[in-house]
Amino acid sequence: MQKQAQEMTVLEMQAPMPEVCEMTRRIIMVSPFPGRMHELMRTLMEACFDVLVFHRWEHSEAGAMQADLLIFDVSGSQDEDPVGAFRENMHPVHAAIPTLFLVDERMLCSDGSIGAHEELLVWPARPQEGLHHVRRILRTGAFRTPDAESAADLDGIRDQLIFKDLRIDRRRMTVYRGGARIDLTKTEYELLLQLIEGQGTVQTREDMLNRIWGTQYFGGSNVVDVHVKSLRKKLGDSAGQPLYVATVRGVGYRLAD
Repeated sequence: MQKQAQEMTVLEMQAPMPEVCEMTRRIIMVSPFPGRMHELMRTLMEACFDVLVFHRWEHSEAGAMQADLLIFDVSGSQDEDPVGAFRENMHPVHAAIPTLFLVDERMLCSDGSIGAHEELLVWPARPQEGLHHVRRILRTGAFRTPDAESAADLDGIRDQLIFKDLRIDRRRMTVYRGGARIDLTKTEYELLLQLIEGQGTVQTREDMLNRIWGTQYFGGSNVVDVHVKSLRKKLGDSAGQPLYVATVRGVGYRLAD
């Protein structure tokens, strides 16, 4: 027994250690059957990807999230052009994000219903094959080739941030909620921008003071609270039940869940 235990210890020492992820990238998967995505999801997570899976793209939080790659499972769809249907429901901001479509062989044999520039993977496939496609797409920075009408808008699209139903156009310094413009002061705009760029991390009052008012500002930190209160009012937000800006007591603020 002692010899067997020693042999097991040696084998454990020789076993490769799990990979420590110094940096992760976010992938959003959308599949009507997420159960069959488990193996691919596990393989991607082991390769240092953060993976979120949704049943539907519309009417879910998926459409309001930022991602490095989108994976849409349209295999088994009865639509004549399932890829085109997904494209129609995508916000212009997401049109510039690399996208991989999981399709079945029947779709590849159809008469040109799938665009020649789309990234496709016949599904189901081995998880490692899916990982290979993901790494190749991200390495080459591949995304759907835009048509002539939308090509001129891509620079503007890359300068936009999305959080829930809020959209920030950084080039024009404008904020929209559900398509309606919200008139913010420069300070309110910069506060909101800092929170959204922080992607949910806590922003201390001191950090907000230094970034927006500068290190030479000697007023009290309550100036942050005053402007956050004004920002919330314009967003239709509430401190008690925050939709956009949540208070971290004694510290500062962060994006609401």
